[in-house]
Amino acid sequence: MSSDDVVIVGGGNLGLWTAYHLAQRGVRRILVCERYWAGYGATVRSAGIMRQQGGSETAVKLGKWSRELYRKLGQELGLDSGFREVGYYVVASSPMEKAVFQRLVELRTAHGVPNEWLDPEDLARRLPYVDWSRFAGATYTPNDGYVEPAIIVRNIVMAVRAAGVELLEQCEVQGIEPLTSGYRVETSRGVFETERVIDAGGPRGARRIAEFVGIDVPVAASRHMVISFPERPPDMPANFPMMFVLAAGFYLRPDEQGVLLGFSNPLEQPDPSDRYLLEFDWDYFEKLKPEWEATIPSLAGKAIGRAWTGSIDYTPDQLPIIDEPRFGFYVLAAGGHGIMWGPALGMKMAELVTEERLSDLDPEEVRLRRFTEGRMATDAIHLPFPH
Repeated sequence: MSSDDVVIVGGGNLGLWTAYHLAQRGVRRILVCERYWAGYGATVRSAGIMRQQGGSETAVKLGKWSRELYRKLGQELGLDSGFREVGYYVVASSPMEKAVFQRLVELRTAHGVPNEWLDPEDLARRLPYVDWSRFAGATYTPNDGYVEPAIIVRNIVMAVRAAGVELLEQCEVQGIEPLTSGYRVETSRGVFETERVIDAGGPRGARRIAEFVGIDVPVAASRHMVISFPERPPDMPANFPMMFVLAAGFYLRPDEQGVLLGFSNPLEQPDPSDRYLLEFDWDYFEKLKPEWEATIPSLAGKAIGRAWTGSIDYTPDQLPIIDEPRFGFYVLAAGGHGIMWGPALGMKMAELVTEERLSDLDPEEVRLRRFTEGRMATDAIHLPFPH
């Protein structure tokens, strides 16, 4: 039996960035338990969207901090950060969305995120390959972009290993027992005693891990689908700016020499399985296909190079959980934005563990108790998730 200051359950983006920030703050004995391989679950199946254009103050701050942290880590390692800055248009489909989006421009700019509203006429001059007659306009941030999931996993693994963090793969947590002081964590690779446990189990583990100590964490998994066209149409430039059609629930970004398109079915139900590899919903693909082909006509009939699914963790209000619901037991969940907010969520969790506070965030928007007390916040910009 070994002893640690902190045991982190989950070696995805959240758990690894938490370990990194704890090490940066001087915590010495940090163990990360990952039941598969580092970054193997939701992280590497992500499309890597990095957006500062959140729909709430919390979302805006987390997006801004995470973008900066990805870039900073690349510089620290002397490697490419994996971040690609191409700009991002978030598209409004109705007058109601337009009004909401225009109010959000003020919120974002007030927190240092460059953001502007553009009418369809202006957009048609910027992106002539899009049929803007279908939309009411869009917001735009020039320094938004995306990350390459494989690169950011490489970087954060290298960083935590260099910081002295112990990373155990193929290490499934099978039980957690509260002790008089601390916790005993039973795993497939041994038993560990620790002062603190951080539950960063993601869509396939966060709820189960918390149940070991009698805590209900309302995190579930939802299927998300991604396709990639190996060749982009001639009218779409290389490194074209990303776009997110919120009402239709799909987004596009560059992918090698082609185009990546991600989408979720608004009628999707929570997936109760323990799997990351899920069946692709080709029926919904065919249903949504006319939407993106009408939006970008030159995509019509393009061959698909690959298609895959991922499990996204989500919370009832699509905002994260950063909390200590039991002394020494912490819960960290991304609310559906593990890549987009992971570095910042790890930073704020490390602050909570070492300083017992959360600065620069409204703690009531990220506390676990908001779900039982009926004080959930709202974020207007997110993929469709089950209700």
